Amino acid sequence: MNYDPKALDALESGQFTAASERPLPRRVLSRGTLSLLIALRVYVIIAIPIVGYAFIRALLGRVDGIPDMRF
Repeated sequence: MNYDPKALDALESGQFTAASERPLPRRVLSRGTLSLLIALRVYVIIAIPIVGYAFIRALLGRVDGIPDMRF
């Protein structure tokens, strides 16, 4: 289905709502795209605990090698 703004303007509001609520089919992705998405997911799963640990240590003021800057 191609995007046609004239056809969308011709629809009544109820027809447009019904057409836009219909779910779209899943897109078939290539192996390279799937590999990239899996690598990105693995990166995020690894990065979240590291960032959380650094954030909590910064909140507690225990940063090794950097003097405490509290007044």
